Amino acid sequence: MKKLIASLLLISPLASASQCALESQYVQANYQVNSEQTTNNTLAQAQQFTLWRTPHQVAEQGSELVEVWQQLSNQQIRPIRYFQAHQRGIEYQPSEVQGEQDWSTKYQLVSDDFIAKMTLKSEQGEGCEQLQNYQLVQGDTKIELAWLVNKKLVSSMRISKPQLTQTLTLDKVKFDKAAVMQQFANWDSFQTTDYADIGDNEGDPFLAKMINLGFIEHGASGFYDASGKALGGGHSH
Repeated sequence: MKKLIASLLLISPLASASQCALESQYVQANYQVNSEQTTNNTLAQAQQFTLWRTPHQVAEQGSELVEVWQQLSNQQIRPIRYFQAHQRGIEYQPSEVQGEQDWSTKYQLVSDDFIAKMTLKSEQGEGCEQLQNYQLVQGDTKIELAWLVNKKLVSSMRISKPQLTQTLTLDKVKFDKAAVMQQFANWDSFQTTDYADIGDNEGDPFLAKMINLGFIEHGASGFYDASGKALGGGHSH
């Protein structure tokens, strides 16, 4: 028995990291975004969103709007924008998305390429709780990232500029596959309209309202709050 325990102890860090990566494929992670004007220490109202993900689907859910990204079998990315109060959605084709799309950016909010450009300053913990602290300075901007490497989750990210500091903080996280799959199924039940067909359906009161608010444009490329304002900070990295 002692030999068995000793053997398990020897492989436990690797096994733990592998198991953590497997469990972290199905995620419900709540984040808070704070913006602070550093010149007068004015703290803007905090925004919150939830990151949902499966191996090939990611959603960022705000109070009213949900942005879903699906990774297709050919590795292209297809977005769907859901409006929760109306239980309606707009589907886009990969060719209708502006700019180059990186799956790791959608999946974990910060791309693998961007992390590779950063400098690893310190590391702590192991297995699921292994945390890596990175830093990058670009001109007058300093970016600090606390990265849960085996969960592929941002623990926190701070973007500091001369007049503005933005902070993204992980509030709480759950790894409940059934709950995640149910949430995606709920959104999938919404009535959807193809972006290409919107011109033929301008008489639809819902679509007319969304066009007027600026939610429907050629190329869904970002996340928005209930007022149509882009949510941001680190999402482009």
